[in-house]
This record gives sequence, structure tokens and C-alpha cells, in this order.
Amino acid sequence: MRVTKADNVTTAEKNLVVKYTKICLREMAKKEHELGRSYQELLNGISVKVKHRGQCSNGGSWRICIDVCYLRRKTTTLTEYRAYHKDPVIGRVEDITPELVLLGVVAHEVAHHIQYRCGPRTRWLKGKYKKPHGEGFQAIYRILRSRVVNPLIQEELRNRGVEWEQALQHLAA
Repeated sequence: MRVTKADNVTTAEKNLVVKYTKICLREMAKKEHELGRSYQELLNGISVKVKHRGQCSNGGSWRICIDVCYLRRKTTTLTEYRAYHKDPVIGRVEDITPELVLLGVVAHEVAHHIQYRCGPRTRWLKGKYKKPHGEGFQAIYRILRSRVVNPLIQEELRNRGVEWEQALQHLAA
């Protein structure tokens, strides 16, 4: 993994993004996901750029670029694209810590990275990996949210006495 950071990004912020990226890649490297790549191969195939510019984060076949503005602004809502923002697994979640918002953003961009890097050679992604927020992306992101992000969100909410269903009440609106 090659990591670069902008001058206005702290080492702690960079390290948090790297930690979250590794957690996501470790999950996707599991044999059950049938990507045909080891954790080490996934690590070697990604470049991570960490910035603070108040811009969008993004992910592609060779790199992810994460803006840490979510931490600096103390953002407490993990927003998602309109096409799936009401989905109970990969949709919007409110009233969480900025660190968990950042984890969700990293998982989103790692899903794009896996989509474009592994999609062409992965049986279950062939034919549906090209659309940026389409079926292939959503399938990968669903894995990362259900296995990595959401359990940590649920734990944090439980510690505050909030049930997962309460945090998702906006879905019914």
C-alpha cells in the first residue's frame, strides 16, 4: 500500500484512514467473497491519498482518495446517494461519531476500488461492475457495511442506549 497525505492532514488522521482501509481490504480478501486475491495482493494494489479540502472522496481501480473533512467538521451523519439512501444496510445513518462516518466513507471508496480492480475477473461481478453506484458496487458495499461498518455503528449506538431501528427511522419517511 502506498500512502500519501496532504500537508494539512495530521499523521493521526492519515493513520486512521489507513487502519480503516486495511480493515475493509482484509474483509474483502476472505475466500467467501471469491475475489481471487489475497489480502497482501489487495494491499499491494492500492494507493491511498488522504487530503483535507472539503471535496468529495473517490475510489478507482488503483487508488482511493479520502477527504478527512468529515472528522474536522465533526460530521455525525453518514449520507449516501439517493438511489440507495433508504436501504437498511447501505443507506444513510444518523447520529453516529465522526470516526464512524469516516469509516463509512472509506468503505464506500474501497468498494469502488474493489469494483473496478477486481470486477472484470470476478465471477459474481462480471457484467455488473461498470456502473459507478450500480448493482456490482452495491453488492460490494453491502458486504463492507454489513460485516465491518454497521456492527461498529450498532455497538456505538447500543452503548448510548439507542437501537439500530431507531437510528434508521428516517427510512420510513
